[in-house]
Amino acid sequence: MANEVLQKVGTQIIFADHATDFSGGATKNSLEVAGTDVQIDLTGLADDAGRESAKFDFGPTRAARYSCMAVIESDGTGFTTGHTIDFYLASSPISTDANGNPGQIDGADAAAPSGYGTLDELLQQCLFIGSLIVENTASTVQVGQVGVFSPPERYGILIVVNRGDQTIDATGGTADQHHVVFNPIVDEVQ
Repeated sequence: MANEVLQKVGTQIIFADHATDFSGGATKNSLEVAGTDVQIDLTGLADDAGRESAKFDFGPTRAARYSCMAVIESDGTGFTTGHTIDFYLASSPISTDANGNPGQIDGADAAAPSGYGTLDELLQQCLFIGSLIVENTASTVQVGQVGVFSPPERYGILIVVNRGDQTIDATGGTADQHHVVFNPIVDEVQ
């Protein structure tokens, strides 16, 4: 009898401003199911600026691949159509927030880079996950697929870079919806 390789749902990793204003599954634009909360505040992220999440743990046993999706809105005017919000993984074999990170970044929710060098130098040391291609639609939350990646280490820090040509929304209402999710792609052989 032949085996089938199926995919099952694993524990989602949810990056948002959990400390202040993330509204979670209460909105129609939410990608949140349930899982591990990781702090990152994307509100007011200027064009060509980056933001680092807190360091997180994929777990001692983890999926070989993860799907990344994002929910973002521009501030006032729409993003420039075809521009991007870019996502990177700064991986680390060490659990301590400030240790073993590319560019000696802090492993805490902060402007990127928090370590030495420039943002572009940090990004060269990170794994590119993918981009959310944005449209010029003011006051519309944009939801989309970013990419699929394989984490090379147990721990990581999400790096988000705004290349959308507008600031990410910083005002109430929709600012509480900004979030990124990593959905594990878990293979199950039957």
